Amino acid sequence: MSQPLWGFALNLGIILTLAACGGGGSGSDSGDASGGSNQLDRQARMTFVNTAREQVNVFVQNGSDASTASLFTTGNMQGGPISDSSHREYVHRWGGSSAQPVSIGIWDTKYQLEEEPAQTNALLNNGEDWWTIVWLDGETTNSFRVSAIRRDNDDDVPDDQYGFRVFTNTDIKIEYQSATATGSTNVAAGKVSSTILMASCGDQFEISATKGQDGEVVAPQQLDLCLPNLEPGDTYLLITSDDAILYAVEE
Repeated sequence: MSQPLWGFALNLGIILTLAACGGGGSGSDSGDASGGSNQLDRQARMTFVNTAREQVNVFVQNGSDASTASLFTTGNMQGGPISDSSHREYVHRWGGSSAQPVSIGIWDTKYQLEEEPAQTNALLNNGEDWWTIVWLDGETTNSFRVSAIRRDNDDDVPDDQYGFRVFTNTDIKIEYQSATATGSTNVAAGKVSSTILMASCGDQFEISATKGQDGEVVAPQQLDLCLPNLEPGDTYLLITSDDAILYAVEE
């Protein structure tokens, strides 16, 4: 079970939710998003995470690169409205092939003419777990984006260490120093870093934008990794914007 650890919306605050049985900002659902065999004997779990400041609806349809007209229909809506700084689980079921390509779309819940929808593709295999992250292309814009990434299990994290992956809505550089590892890595907007192992949540873990406004040098900022309910041996997904954590959740 994934446990969300905190969210920073327009005002800072800690959001504690449960992922499986509803409550707070998370919930679960299941369904078959149009198409597939009558025998739905395969499934993958998708967890929708919203960091886009506005409520959104999520749509899922079998097949890649679905048209806007076919994807954004009531029958394909599998999550919504999902509030900012919250997540919801959905189980996608299909039959036939071992792998199922899907189109995933998001739209502002109001979605009259206020925002353009966004969509992406994913190839689901039976038994997989996925994150579907709704984000803004830069903290100062209202350009919605959506990314689908495989969830990381914590089988390879030692019992006395912590694993962290960083998903960012801006291009960043991560610099870290711990008893377990020292190094740096760049992460592009809409991408996720590999898992970084840390011996302590208080060790150096700094991020900085790789492209400052007007080209100025951006000083790195320390991220506070001492999250609520942090447990050694687990992996955590950190969704960031510039030098702030927007949302954190256990993988």
